[in-house]
Formats: sequence, C-alpha cells, structure tokens
Amino acid sequence: MNFRKISKILLIVAIFAMVLSFASCKKEGSLKLESFTIDRSSIDTNYLVGEEVDFSGIKAIARYSDESLNKIYTYSELTLTYPEDITATEGEKEVTVSFNDPHLNKKQETKFTVKVTAEPVIDDSSDPLIAVQFEKPTTLVQFNSSNTAAGTTPYGQAGFFGQFTTGGKTYVIGNENEFKLNPQFAVLSDDGSVVELNNFFSVVDIYVEKSGSYVALTKTEGENNLVTYNDGETLIATVDTYKGLYQFTADAAGLKVKISVVPKAENYTTSTPFIPVVLEANVINAYNVYEAWQLAVVDNVKSEWIDIKTEHGLLNVNASGIVLHNDITLTANDVPDDYFYISERETVYTNTVDGSTVTLPAGTKFIKDEIDLYLRLCVAPFAIEGNLFNIDTSAFPHVASPAVFGTDAEKDYKNDFSNVSLFCLISHNTEEEYVLNPTVGANVTINNLSLKGNSKRDNLVDAEENLASAGGLIFIKSKYGTNLTLDNVIGNSYFISYMADCGSINLNHVKCADSYQNAAFIWGQATASINNSYLEGCGGPVLITQSVMDKGWHPTVTTTNTLVKTTVSGEEIWFTAVNATSMVGNIKALGNALGQAGLGTYVDAQDKMNIKGGLMATGTDAAAVVTGVGAQGSLFFDGKGMNRFQTADNVNWMTIKTISEMSMAGSGQVPPFFTVYDASGTAYTIFFNGTTFVDLQQRPLGTDASHAALVAAFQAADTITLTQGGLSVVYEFYHNK
Repeated sequence: MNFRKISKILLIVAIFAMVLSFASCKKEGSLKLESFTIDRSSIDTNYLVGEEVDFSGIKAIARYSDESLNKIYTYSELTLTYPEDITATEGEKEVTVSFNDPHLNKKQETKFTVKVTAEPVIDDSSDPLIAVQFEKPTTLVQFNSSNTAAGTTPYGQAGFFGQFTTGGKTYVIGNENEFKLNPQFAVLSDDGSVVELNNFFSVVDIYVEKSGSYVALTKTEGENNLVTYNDGETLIATVDTYKGLYQFTADAAGLKVKISVVPKAENYTTSTPFIPVVLEANVINAYNVYEAWQLAVVDNVKSEWIDIKTEHGLLNVNASGIVLHNDITLTANDVPDDYFYISERETVYTNTVDGSTVTLPAGTKFIKDEIDLYLRLCVAPFAIEGNLFNIDTSAFPHVASPAVFGTDAEKDYKNDFSNVSLFCLISHNTEEEYVLNPTVGANVTINNLSLKGNSKRDNLVDAEENLASAGGLIFIKSKYGTNLTLDNVIGNSYFISYMADCGSINLNHVKCADSYQNAAFIWGQATASINNSYLEGCGGPVLITQSVMDKGWHPTVTTTNTLVKTTVSGEEIWFTAVNATSMVGNIKALGNALGQAGLGTYVDAQDKMNIKGGLMATGTDAAAVVTGVGAQGSLFFDGKGMNRFQTADNVNWMTIKTISEMSMAGSGQVPPFFTVYDASGTAYTIFFNGTTFVDLQQRPLGTDASHAALVAAFQAADTITLTQGGLSVVYEFYHNK
C-alpha cells in the first residue's frame, strides 16, 4: 500500500493565484471576526465559596480575517457581566465578556466559566470537624492496581491485551505546572451527613532519596497555607497544603521524592489516629495533564491550536513532556474545529457478516485526511509518561468513506485509506528538509501508557462497499529522523498502531491487538526494533515495510522474543487495498504444494495464514509491488526472515537477482521462491518454475544429494519467506496441519 499522496502542484498554484487576486481587490464586507477568545492564563477561574473574584488582569484576543487588525483587549476595554453573588454558592458560573467592535460596528462577546467550590468553615470556638475517611486518591489506587496486576494474566486468557506487560513502576510527577494530590477525605456535617472535601488543612512532609535513603527537606511555612521545601539552599517545591497543589522546581527534575500527607490535627479529629497518605515519585521536566484539553501542549507546530490554547491559558506553555494523572477520553470537542468536515446527509453502514446497519445522521463530524492531531517538532528531547493510565479515542471521528460526501473532492480517504495520526513526532518540518539533511533528530520516549483506538476490525461498508473503519486513527508516527522509544505501551484497536516514516521506532514490552490494518508500518528510510512484545490480530500483515526505490530509502526491522501473529483468509482490508485478493488463491495453492511435497505449509487447517510481515516496493497495487524487483530492506523475526539489501555478499539478494534474470530470459514472468533458515542461520531456497519446485540450478527437488539438507531445513523451519519480484512476505510455517 502506498501511504504517500502526490500533491497536486498545478491546483495549488492556481489556488494561490486566486488568493492573490482576491487579496488585491477585497470586496467590501469581506472582513470577518475569526475568533474572540480569553487568555485563561490572565485570570483565575477557580474560587472558594464567599471569595471575592478578581478579573482585573484579563486579556481577550480578537482575530480577524485581516490579521493586521488583530488586537489584545484588556480589562478597561471590556465589559464583564456576571451575578453579583457569583461565589455565594458552589458550582460552575458563567461570565460574559464583550467589547464594541470598531471595525464591524457591533458588539462582540464570548464566555468563560468560573468554578466555585466549598471551603469548610472552621469555627475556632467549636470542636474540630470529625473526619470519617482519609485514603489515597482514586488515581493512585488505580495506578497501584495496574502496577500490581501487570504481567500476571497469561497470554491467551481474557484481558491479556488490556494489561500492561511490566509492573513495579514508580509514579511520575511533572514540574512545569502544579501537581494535584487530593486524598479522599470526608467529614461529618452538622446534620450528621458525610461531606467529601476536595480541600482541607493538612500537614505535608517531603523527602528526597539520597544514597538509597530518604532525607527530609527543610520546610518553611508562609501565609495562606503555602509551605516551601528546601534541600539546603536549593528550593525543591512550594505546596499549598490546603488545596493540595505541589509546584516542583527545575532543580527537582531527576529526583525521587516521597510525599507524606496527613490532615491537620487541630482542625480535624477521628476515633483512630490518621495514617498518612504516602506517594513515592520521580520528578521530571514535564507538564502535568488531567484533562483532554491539556494534551494541546504536545503540539508546537500548528496554528489551529491557538484558540484552544488561548482559552485554557496554554498559549505560552513550552512543555518538555507530559505526564498523565488519570484516564482521559478524547473526543472531537477537544481538538480544533478546523480539523473536521461536517456531513450534509445521512450515511448508512452495513455489516457484511450479519446484515446489521449503523446510521450516521447529517451533521456528523468526519476528520480530514492527512491530519496529525498533535504534531510535535522535536528540536529537543520529549517524554510522554502515562503512569499506567489510558487515553481513550474509541469515539473519535473517522476519515469519511467515499459514500459520505459523494463527488465532493478530497473529503474522503479514497484508495489510500487513513493517514490521520493521534501523535506525530518530527525532527524536520518537511520531507524536503529531511532530504537535504537526513540526520537523526531528537529522542522521544513514551512509557507506561495505554491507548484505545477507533478502528478495531469490523465488517462495516458503505453503499459503495468501501470499508468504514479504514478511515481510523494511526496511534503514533515517528517521522523525518525522530528517534522514538516506547516501553510498556498498549495500542489496541487502531488503524495502525505504530508507524515509522523515515524515523526510528523502538518498541519494548508493547502490546497491540485488533488493528484494522497493521500493528506497525515502516516506510522509507526507517528502522524498527521490537523486543519482548505482543502483536496480534491485524486485518493484514502484522508488520509492513516499504522501500522507496527512487529515493534510495529502505527500511530495516528486527523483532526479538516477540509474538507476531494474525490469521487472515486473504479477504481482509490489506488484500483489498493492494488489489491482491485475486492473488490469494495462487498464494494458498503454492503453500499447499509445499505441503504435498512434504516440506510443510503456511496455510493452516482453517485455510488461513499467519502473515507476520511483508517487505515491498512502493506501488499502488500488487502488480506494481511485484515488478519492483529493486526493493531493498530487511525484515527479521528472531533471526528469520528476509534481507534484500543489494550487495554482492548478500545471498538473498543474489538469489532474487538470479531468479529474476532467469525469468527475463524465459517467459518474462518473475517466479515465486521460498527461503527458510536452519539452526545455524544458513538460508535454503527453492523456487517454483510453473510445474515443480527446483533448486537454484533448476534441478527438480529430490534429484540431487544436496537436497537432503535443503529438505531437512524446510521440514524443521517455523518461518518461511515467499518472494516474488519486489515483494517478500514472511509466514508462520506449519508441519502438522
């Protein structure tokens, strides 16, 4: 499959010329206010009951279609409308902000929300409040549960692919914004009911690990429940001991800390002594994430994110990484509207297996193709620490199948299927930059993170029998020199989970199940190393590697101690995508012929194949791929697979070259051949001449003494490679069908 779309240069030039002509003769009335948003970093939107609000520092940004008119408005230029008693009660309260637009001669307005929470009223003349609950936050309970359960469910049992591979992890805290630690705390009210308190007076101690032991930091109490914690003269953290907010400093990065929290005895009492809530954690340079909108700090490239970042006070945040502190559900409402098309008619999808239907009404959002939701230019190292939490994108829109928008050009995935990624990490802005300077870029790490995609394998087709979920998300791309390493990551139910596009990707202890197409796609000058992982249940080959011959870009993939398994019939998405469905019969016939020759077969008793991976030339269909004999690269599973690099000492390449020359001298057809490895790593090859299997000297199998070792190698092999022209496909090899 070709994942690269050729730009329509002439169309772009024509559009650009039209834009210039309109710019030179702008029609009266064409000016528009594109957006009017609040800079959330300029105001406080969280207040306690009875607290006085202060919006005097507010900044609001007006953006016009004529960018020269853009302006930041301040408090004196704005009108704020809200109830006089806005903090009298708990809840979310709305504030309207407006200004008189001098350019459009009308009133413009926007809104923001203030969150008001209760503060326990402490009467010094009365007894302390009675505490009835003090336990770890639910997020830490979940972290500990996932940490303990990791690796305990055996492969093959229910729940395996939802469980992390390795446990024993230490919690991670970022130092680029406040970390929230709110134990579950409840007291009795005057009427005897139980009241949960998000904020309460507490005593906090912080320790730093030194030489294997924890040493207490020196704490200094200030006003308004603020306490500072120092290691000698070095400030490590400032804590609001009432709100449970921890701001670690840059000097805290790289430290392992222990936090001990207990309710303040003078304010609360209980029948049994309080047991402190204790958290041990590593502090890193990163931004703490609690809600989906905070993921916007990952993107540092696209202007489409400006309004969302401005609204939430993220515009000037330059994060070195992100750290998750709970599960997050990502929907279309959490990303820019510019990323979507809106359907104008109802679309019905039909399940080809049971005949059931799914109806999407008019007004449904569909993600635009070629969009990278969070695009990161990696000029410096970047980290994503999941803390064993999950990002759920299962309800996220797809790229539209062709029936949704009909003849409306460029709004569907056409024959290329989805190129939309959740995360895309690049070290060069463009492919052209990378071609001129193909250097290795920044290191990016993703650890202890689970993700649920929107493209599990299904059988939904539109009215034109185009596959619906072929428009699903790619979990992550490593592009143009980025060096990406993932450890203890789960990426289930994505169109493709892991993709390297002229970048490197190192997968350790990862899991992937139920991918609509592949677990991993390795394109061009990319490398992939996959270790101690589980990749299962894909609609096509588990791994796809693609050589770009005209640019001299060729991929290399190795797996070690990794389960690579998918059983396919040949009717799935990948075969349709490369127009290879018609070839499946011949491929299975060759496998059965191997079995009849007593060598083994890659077709199981259910007439299915475990296609572990494919190495191919660029091309839009199977015919182009097969004729691309010059495809190069390597694909090895525990040392077994195919090395196609074109060097004189590469036996595999010389075999490809020899057989191709034979075909050119004869019928012109490139015959298929098979390769297996013995225990010593020696490759053995036979090919099919249209009638029978022969060795490279074209001697029929079994007619020469040397064939004994060849037959023995085939009969013992558990992996076999089928090569035809520019395509090499690695299968699991069976001997007891």
